Amino acid sequence: MSLHYATAPTASNADGASPSPMGLPPLVVLVTPTPPDLSAFGVRSISAHLRRKGLRTRIIFLPGSLGLLKQGGTFVYRYPEAALRQVAEHCRGATLVGLSFMTNYLDRAAQCTRAIQEIAGVPVIWGGVHATLRPEQALEYADYVCVGEGEEALLELTAALTSQTAADAIPGVWTKVDGRIRDNGCRPLIADLDSLPAPDVSNVEHYVLDPIHEQIIPLTDALYIDTLPLVPYYHNARLKAYRIMTDRGCPHRCSYCNVPALKDKFAGDAVPYFRSRSVPHVMAELEDALARFPQIKAVQFFDDTFFARPVTWLREFAEQYKKRIKMPFYCQASPTTLTQEKLRLLMDAGMVYVEMGVQTGSPRIRAMYGRKESNAQIVAGARLVHKHVPPLLPPHYHVIMDNPWETMDDLMQTVQLLHQIPKPYGLAISSLVFFPGTAIARKAMQEGIIDDEEKQVFRQPFYIPPTRHYPGLLLYLQSFMHFPQSIIAVLLREGPVRRLLEGRPAWFYGLFHVVGEACRAVAKAWKLIARGDISRIRAWIDRQRRHDPVVAGRKG
Repeated sequence: MSLHYATAPTASNADGASPSPMGLPPLVVLVTPTPPDLSAFGVRSISAHLRRKGLRTRIIFLPGSLGLLKQGGTFVYRYPEAALRQVAEHCRGATLVGLSFMTNYLDRAAQCTRAIQEIAGVPVIWGGVHATLRPEQALEYADYVCVGEGEEALLELTAALTSQTAADAIPGVWTKVDGRIRDNGCRPLIADLDSLPAPDVSNVEHYVLDPIHEQIIPLTDALYIDTLPLVPYYHNARLKAYRIMTDRGCPHRCSYCNVPALKDKFAGDAVPYFRSRSVPHVMAELEDALARFPQIKAVQFFDDTFFARPVTWLREFAEQYKKRIKMPFYCQASPTTLTQEKLRLLMDAGMVYVEMGVQTGSPRIRAMYGRKESNAQIVAGARLVHKHVPPLLPPHYHVIMDNPWETMDDLMQTVQLLHQIPKPYGLAISSLVFFPGTAIARKAMQEGIIDDEEKQVFRQPFYIPPTRHYPGLLLYLQSFMHFPQSIIAVLLREGPVRRLLEGRPAWFYGLFHVVGEACRAVAKAWKLIARGDISRIRAWIDRQRRHDPVVAGRKG
């Protein structure tokens, strides 16, 4: 179906949506609980597509960290009631409201949906990875659920609601009819990503939750620039970076990731799940963004594995990027996709930083994760990157903790693997989260490790400090960019030092975390003072004082 609105239908629809004002196209409001950087790639893509087709859209960004989530799921984020009422008022008169969110934002999505339905009386559709993998659960809250990519699905649903025709047989859009779920399968994948416009960063009819006054305010260009991430650069500088995604999907099948579950869901689709945009399409987006926002000084490619592209694509990208963009850029690799040729091409184009997934040093746990690389490949990839530091900035490697099947021996193997990787590097340590639909979540459910999904999954933090035992302490020490490897070598060896520290209670190791974070903060502050960058110190103090003011936390 090809839909395009030239003028606005004005009739009200059977699902309670208000009619569009005379002469105006239907309005679709997109609400997104999001991290503070406001990337929201999916929502921005849908907004751009609907606008191209002649609809009006409004985006409401509700930023908020996950930092206060506690192990055990006792903490619940709650938006201020006044802010929820404002969100609902912004939805009044819309034909449809869409919510897209990550699993850990489920509580917040439910709060928004309830307010919108009660105050604005507008039908709500949920979308995104969580809704796609859990449509039945999503229909406990929403009127509709989009299973799959939302650009065309929302366009067709809006047309049906506007014209008061049946909205219960749209491919990929699930709903309830007479209390029974109407399963309309998966929305077919979009084969040509170049057929979609660049994500909507217009800031026209864009709104954001103000963390200070707890109000919904217009997202101006200046405010948008403030939300962009600061990425590291030479001489301890920080650059404003534009985040971009140039593909959909991932070539890997890691058991802790929802990509394999999505691949299985679309197994019958003729279109491959992992798709890339063309180089000209990527360049056009970057040129438009940089022309609009001259404050942007770097580009961060947010694709899961940028190095997974064929060399031919990367060669064309490198040629065009250094001619047309000419900015430092940042991306991610994996041990099985990182090669000397790809590294050389991207460095020549302007790449200054690469991060890579290590996850574990235990072959047993790696097999559980579905990772195909060996320790030797990981070390070889890390040494290849190290050979180019500088001009590359020191990399970061990703490690997963809090795996209930992982033994102390498994953890020590991870520490031993990291010890083989030359410094300087940093660690991004994350806790294992059992995302719905993943193979490892199914295993945890079958073995009774998860008995309360709401607390153990939806409210589970991404990061729990690892300093609770001896291997965790060693991992934490490795997170310091320049921590002496000679000390790690001593701590790894059997001897009096290890015997003195090993087997202590959790509080003992926790002290190292407190001291370590204090030292890290002092070191950062000292560098900023030396450079005269007082504004960043003031901003950091303000963030600590406000302590995640976007939402009000409550015990569950």
